[in-house]
Amino acid sequence: MQAFFDAFFDPANIPGHISYILLIGSMLMRRMHWLRLLAISAGVFSAIYYVTLGDSVSFFWECLFTLVNLVQLVILFVENRLGKFSKDEHMFIETVLHGLERAHIRKLMKLGAWTEVADGMVLIHQDTVPAGLYFVVNGSARVERDGRVVGMVGPNDFLGEMSYLTGKEATATVTTVTPMRYLCFDREMLRNHLARNIEVRQALESGFNRNLVQKLVNTSIGKHAEPEKA
Repeated sequence: MQAFFDAFFDPANIPGHISYILLIGSMLMRRMHWLRLLAISAGVFSAIYYVTLGDSVSFFWECLFTLVNLVQLVILFVENRLGKFSKDEHMFIETVLHGLERAHIRKLMKLGAWTEVADGMVLIHQDTVPAGLYFVVNGSARVERDGRVVGMVGPNDFLGEMSYLTGKEATATVTTVTPMRYLCFDREMLRNHLARNIEVRQALESGFNRNLVQKLVNTSIGKHAEPEKA
């Protein structure tokens, strides 16, 4: 045991300790650029540590590890700086994906289709599985259950999110009462994308939750439909 403590507190092992602390810290990061930065720092300290040990093979692998993370960080930086979002895209991002890496946002936006429809268009039929997940940018729609109007939806509202989450049929019919513009995601394409991108899935589901809370508030004051409408 004494030999362990002597080795652990040996000043020559300090770079190795710092490397592991940084590496563990990188695994705790939710933002990819911080994860890459800490991983690069861990690789640098680890490379220094192996130099002091005269271990050239481990030094090589640590340098390669650091280089790969550095390249990925540069790619992430470039992706985050390329292109601009439209006004409608900014509305969706600020409402649903605030704080998410721009590179992740851009990939998600490519899956969606911006659509404009006239009034009187049925977007979701009760007792059927909606074809897509909708995010309303402008316009309003009527929500009916069993032929009875139960409320309205409008800008910043999701349509079909409960059916998307549960995999069940919609519990209401949604019909536009004014011209509407919305962002629509194909359900299966979105589900496959989110399965590979946990951060995006968490952000989107948080957006669902916030919208459901707002619908509950609106329902309590008689402005919107019940949140489980679709």
